Amino acid sequence: MENLDSINYEYQVGGSLPASAPTYVTRKADNELYQAIKKGEFCYVLNSRQMGKSSLRVQTMKRLKEVDGFACAAIDLTEIGSANITPLQWYAGIIIELINTFELNEKCDIDSWWDKYDQESLSAVNFFGNFLRDILLKYVDSNIVIFIDEIDSTISLEFNVDDFFALIRSFYNRRVDNAEYNRLSFVLLGVATPNDLIQDKTRTPFNIGYGVELTGFTFAESQPLALGLSVKTNHSEKLLELILHWTGGQPFLTQKVCNLVLNSSELYEGNEEAWLENLIRTNISENWQTQDNPEHLRTIGKRILNDEQMAGELLEIYQKIYQAGEVVSQNTGEEGKLQLSGLVVKKNNHLQIYNPIYREVFNQQWIDNQLAALRPYSEAFRAWYNSGCQENSWLLRGNALKTAEAWAESKNVSYQDKQFLAASRQQEIEEEIIAREKEAELDRERKEKEAAERARKIEEEARKRAEKQLGKAKKTGGLVLSISVGLAVVFGITAFIAKQNTDKMEQNVSKIKELSAVASQLQQKNQVNEANQFLNIAGLVLQDKIKNQELKEALLDSSLVLGYESLQTEEDKNLELVPIDPKYNKAKEDLNKSFEKLPKENNVGNKEPSYLATLVYIYYVKGKLGNSLNNYRTALAKYNLLKSQLTSNIELFTLDLNILYNGNVDIVANLYRQLNDLDSKSTVYHEDLKKHLLAELDYLMRKNRWKEADRKNDQFLLVSAKREKEGYLNLEDVKNFNCDDLEKVDKLWVDKSGGKFGFRVQKRIWKETGNSLDFLYFNWGNRKKNWEKWSDEGYNRFAERVGWKKGKEENWYLYSELPLWEYKNLDTYKLEGTLPHFVFSKKQGFWDDSHGDWKIWGEVLGENRLMRSSFLAETCRL
Repeated sequence: MENLDSINYEYQVGGSLPASAPTYVTRKADNELYQAIKKGEFCYVLNSRQMGKSSLRVQTMKRLKEVDGFACAAIDLTEIGSANITPLQWYAGIIIELINTFELNEKCDIDSWWDKYDQESLSAVNFFGNFLRDILLKYVDSNIVIFIDEIDSTISLEFNVDDFFALIRSFYNRRVDNAEYNRLSFVLLGVATPNDLIQDKTRTPFNIGYGVELTGFTFAESQPLALGLSVKTNHSEKLLELILHWTGGQPFLTQKVCNLVLNSSELYEGNEEAWLENLIRTNISENWQTQDNPEHLRTIGKRILNDEQMAGELLEIYQKIYQAGEVVSQNTGEEGKLQLSGLVVKKNNHLQIYNPIYREVFNQQWIDNQLAALRPYSEAFRAWYNSGCQENSWLLRGNALKTAEAWAESKNVSYQDKQFLAASRQQEIEEEIIAREKEAELDRERKEKEAAERARKIEEEARKRAEKQLGKAKKTGGLVLSISVGLAVVFGITAFIAKQNTDKMEQNVSKIKELSAVASQLQQKNQVNEANQFLNIAGLVLQDKIKNQELKEALLDSSLVLGYESLQTEEDKNLELVPIDPKYNKAKEDLNKSFEKLPKENNVGNKEPSYLATLVYIYYVKGKLGNSLNNYRTALAKYNLLKSQLTSNIELFTLDLNILYNGNVDIVANLYRQLNDLDSKSTVYHEDLKKHLLAELDYLMRKNRWKEADRKNDQFLLVSAKREKEGYLNLEDVKNFNCDDLEKVDKLWVDKSGGKFGFRVQKRIWKETGNSLDFLYFNWGNRKKNWEKWSDEGYNRFAERVGWKKGKEENWYLYSELPLWEYKNLDTYKLEGTLPHFVFSKKQGFWDDSHGDWKIWGEVLGENRLMRSSFLAETCRL
């Protein structure tokens, strides 16, 4: 064993190793990065934390400066900041670092150049690009490499940084025309994937860059570490091999274990393996939460658990790897995030746990604890899943299922979770139907016994009275058995009524099964709102929320009629030769019969909300079936009576027995539409429909359901302009729009969003971004002819500012991908003017078949949308 005190040999646990550190391990990545930079490549090193990225940067910079005479700068983006920072402040922070590193203040008049920027009013990214071109390349003669560390901090910036990456790409592309650009290279380092960093994949520099893979230490590479171990043993290489087995070559852990060995008690020769195992367990894996200093293991856990919506899926993937030892990689984004945590590594296209230390720390108990903290049904889920998804006794029921579904609604749960919850819901419906059938059977048996007992008593009484009368008859000579016969008839009626009640229950269960089957077909056709409405009605009947049997029967018949109509495509409805489903005809016949048997109002508490809501539904369907104005009017009368029982206009949308409203399935709105069509001379229905839509908008905004509110806003505007059937507004509609209506809906947007959304907000931003409201005429062919003062730059600035567009190119967000939808509330959402968005109909949009979604496209929707938004506000002087 050697004495190393004279050379002060020590291992560094955490942080960047100095350029002269004797324990720096040179890996394959060192030479790859060095050679790629010398060739002028744009390079990136993206990996998990504490893998030695910063130390690699230090060593590479030292080598480039000393051997090749390169000018190198290191920018740590965390020092510039990301919270509440503007694009100009961010780019200026990078520029200042470069000025200081290359001492540019001594070589040129930076202040004058800066003043020139203010006069020209360039964008922040253009400002940065001009600095690189006009200052950096001009006053630094040698080859330049800019290392940008902690590049993942750009993800949390409140503005789009795609332009930054596009600028790097543009400098690379300019090399063809200008050799000067060959002197400038960039190296990005951080904990991210390329997909995390840039949203617009067409502008990414990563498809022209060179990715350097940073792997753990191999035994051959780790020889500098063996020198420090020689103070403990004459077999330092053997001890190093044991250490690498435990750490998997993970740089931080390897340095930490080597340091533990160096500072531990005496090691006895021949007992290295057991001694090292005890040392690691005592100082790292046991009670690791308190011993994890500097923080390493906790960092891994946070990377997995911090994103609550993603945590469940990451834990599921890790659990499979933990239990199987390794799994074939599917190259998904979730797997990429798990790799970035550092917990797993990909080798030969298989994912495996990085090292035995991680396996001991992040064990099955840790997995179970985290899943339990995430899932309110962890134990049941695990047991069901381990049974091959076959043991239905573990499925949830009742309040446990409701709690689980409410918890999962806002989470990005795994596919297995979705399977479990769907199986639980289906099982509950099936069990409830079985219970009802059993209840009906027991009820039948009970009533048959009661009827039999009553029959026995009646027969006994009739026999006694008959004998008594017979005795009298013998004395008087007459024979009177009419009373006996009458009593027998009474008995027959009693037994018939008992049987009828049981039959009704069976009939209801049969119709509930039929309604559930219709809902299943609607789900398969992606008519989810309709399917949920009918499942809701089936559940209400099963739970006896509607007490009156005749009302219950008519509601089921009405729902079946609507259900079969919903299954019909528009083509089916328009083609007379398409055969009508016999089940649909049967449902219509049943509705006509049950409708006739509805109870008289003086026999039922006709002000009870569930009763009134049910009648509205039934009369609406009956009116729809016969296009009957009278039935529609009756439905409206019941609805007005219902409204008189409610405390506010939005209470309709939160009724416990809510069969009138379910997302886009709005019976009340459709009722107003039908009445307006059939009684077009009256304006009251049109006005009531607008009031109803405004109330719904109010409700949706209060619930932070902004996407649904945006779509409902479209409906309101079209209804207000009487253009709902056309599906869009033309210029004349905009010029003549009802300003009272616009003021009402705009007030809702402004008030409920805290001033972030609304027509007047968009108008203000439209003008602030250098745009004019001097509109000439509408022409799809040439947008510049529509406006007296058209500005492409202003047009793009507006779209970027409100969050509809990514960068300055024609890169419009898909409607479903608007960043706004990721926010559960608006407290942390920084953009203004994002809504209303105006997607009226397929006629006015460009359907992107590759995504099955609205493509918010400048030439088709973009200008038309801007015109409607700002011009509507200008028309009404908002």
